[in-house]
Amino acid sequence: MSGGDGAHPVALALRRSIGTATATATSAGLAFAAIDYLGVVSVLAYAPGATAALAIFIGGGIVLLVSGIFSELNGLYPSAAGIRLYLGRAVGNRTALAVTFTYMTTVVLVIAADAFLIGAAVRHVLGEPAALAYLWIAVLLGLATGANLRGVRLAGWVQTVVTYTVLAGTAILSVVALFHVGGAFRHPFDLFGKGSFSGIQAVAFALFLYAAFEWVTTTAEEARTPPVITRALFIAPVLIWIVASLFALALAHLEPFSSLHGSAYPQLLLGRAALGTVGELWMLALTVLTALNTFNGGFLVASRFIYAAARENNLPRQFAWLNLQAVPWVAVTSLAVVSAVVAAVVFATGQWLLLVAVGAAIEAGIYAIGSLCLVVLRRRDTRERPFRLIAGRPLAMIGIVLFSVLFVATGFSDPKNAHHFSVAPISVIAILGALSTAYVLLVVPKLQAAAAARTAAARPRRRPARPPAATQEPVPAPGSAPPADD
Repeated sequence: MSGGDGAHPVALALRRSIGTATATATSAGLAFAAIDYLGVVSVLAYAPGATAALAIFIGGGIVLLVSGIFSELNGLYPSAAGIRLYLGRAVGNRTALAVTFTYMTTVVLVIAADAFLIGAAVRHVLGEPAALAYLWIAVLLGLATGANLRGVRLAGWVQTVVTYTVLAGTAILSVVALFHVGGAFRHPFDLFGKGSFSGIQAVAFALFLYAAFEWVTTTAEEARTPPVITRALFIAPVLIWIVASLFALALAHLEPFSSLHGSAYPQLLLGRAALGTVGELWMLALTVLTALNTFNGGFLVASRFIYAAARENNLPRQFAWLNLQAVPWVAVTSLAVVSAVVAAVVFATGQWLLLVAVGAAIEAGIYAIGSLCLVVLRRRDTRERPFRLIAGRPLAMIGIVLFSVLFVATGFSDPKNAHHFSVAPISVIAILGALSTAYVLLVVPKLQAAAAARTAAARPRRRPARPPAATQEPVPAPGSAPPADD
């Protein structure tokens, strides 16, 4: 529910306006950002040549298991706060809050990394200075913010058009690159050619190509019917698998890895190799469009989680204010500001590869935790489920082990050198987790106490009981005799 002060117009609840096409676009658009083009290069670092397509295929199969797990969990708790709810039922509220606040940073990280990559692509093609490239990002963030504030219908329409345009445009140019230019593929299907651990890391980075697709579950309260979210969770990974595989094959076909490694715009290199200047401008246009689907989709889903957290008094109540279009406007504008600041930091430091490793590790970790939740809730919550994963318990047990291994593989990977290890990604995750835990332990209790005090103050008070009327002696009429004594 929204806040109650008259200066802030509010609506009573989120509106159920999201259909399957929009939900799928939201899920796929969040995952297939400009950083996915870099994600494919990260896969190529561990699975050279056409082998990358095999790693992406394996990653897609694993992600379908994630789709089943999150579909069942979302069916049990179809809420904007769903992930916190089922985590809370499985591992406790404090742990759930700390994990979900850490998890929410993936959306901001993806938006910030996307902003940097789009700015780098614009600078490469147009030769503009960094300040002007950042201005492009600010404008795109503003457009996404404006679309979100106008309501979920407009935001959903923008997400649908832009996401399918980006996916189709990338797939078409990749096919053109494959058939327009002759030559043989390099390293066909040798996933473990660099060693078994490299194969594991290749699959782990392939998972990052699908990262954040499950965030569509936060729009459960705006879906027209419950099956909408389930369908989106299964359709979106298939679309991403097709497009990412074609892009990886085209890169492996046309560009040596030495020219791709360290580049912030491999999609532009592919476009130029395939169709010259026309192909480069084609991919630049698609890269700019990814900003809209990532920014718009990120604001759409993350703002709903923030809204739900504030509604439950885990964040300041202002984040639960809804405008007349039933949009949590404080959450949306705050996300835009934070994303712009983080994007500026990435512009200044150039640490976008580190964000890829951090995002991949967090996603693998949350998939392991989601698998654990399914195992626990199969035992604790015996309610009928709208969706039930076949062989859910053994598959979830496999998921716990598998995603834990992938978490370690990416958490200790060196984003700049596939042959080395690094503690940088796991250190960033540890810092984010520590900050989230400190917030949960120190700030949340104060917010909940203040909310309880407001509730108590607003509760109607019982009127005090009236004292019994005093017995009065009758007043004698003037001139009458006083009453006689008994």
